[in-house]
Amino acid sequence: MVAAVLLAVFFLLNIVTGGALITANNLRTIFVHSIFHALTAWGLCFIFTTGLCDLSIGAIVLLAANVGGQLGENLGLGYPGMVIGSVAVAIICEHLCTRCSIQLGIPSWVSGLGCALIFEAILSIWANAIAGAGRQLPHIKVYRAFGKFPVMMSVWVAGLAAAYLIYNYTDIGLNLRAVGANENVATAMGIKKRQTIYVATLVGAVFVGIAATVQISYSGFLSAKTGLGSLSSIFKGLATLLLANSFEDTFSMPVGIAIGAIVVMGIFNVLTVMGVPSGTGQEMCLGAIVILCGALSHLHYKGVVK
Repeated sequence: MVAAVLLAVFFLLNIVTGGALITANNLRTIFVHSIFHALTAWGLCFIFTTGLCDLSIGAIVLLAANVGGQLGENLGLGYPGMVIGSVAVAIICEHLCTRCSIQLGIPSWVSGLGCALIFEAILSIWANAIAGAGRQLPHIKVYRAFGKFPVMMSVWVAGLAAAYLIYNYTDIGLNLRAVGANENVATAMGIKKRQTIYVATLVGAVFVGIAATVQISYSGFLSAKTGLGSLSSIFKGLATLLLANSFEDTFSMPVGIAIGAIVVMGIFNVLTVMGVPSGTGQEMCLGAIVILCGALSHLHYKGVVK
């Protein structure tokens, strides 16, 4: 039924847009644009399922992507430097944010917002420092394969396979779902809560680091943002995660994320075709989509929503 509804919506939107939605080139565009958000949502899946609500992911993506770009493009370390640099920064930043929440005993969303401001400030200080010397943050011109088809598709396939196997068929996936569902029961079963959270967030950070590599390779340049401006960059990934959570009974979470990212980007593609202005009208729709997906994800939840 879920698949039928999604197909019906796409065919209806295709009629509304005068057949502009379901064309080979447009479907390819939707898929390409969904890859970054799918990778981000896979990372969020491993982080949020443990019960954490880390809102620093957008800032981590910006910082990790620029460090990776600096190593790969400007320092000549190529693709290995770009990927390893982005993933390493993502792991370090995510671990610091998670440890801050656990060690200090504060809500994860509080530590997430604080870390987001810190990571944004670090990137901004870096940008201002090199601007004084007449230079800019990394512009990717040579090493852009991760932002082009078919390498992007290969990354997407590998990410889907890895997320699916780890989430469904490893102790990491079993333990993080147990901790996220009921940490007291999980502890009684012998699952180490802190160790599970640290390992799960490490896996999630790897996906976030790869997402950062794909994004800067595709865009060529990611500018610094301050004042939690980076937060908006994960809203589509968050909507994707919530949408996948709403039909988890039908699809495994990693598969649902892959489908949800395409659905979310398809909606924004339709808005663009229909002439809805970005930055205002599309942002309003994004906010509505996040709220709707959040409502759907908790449709059958009987407890108190936190």
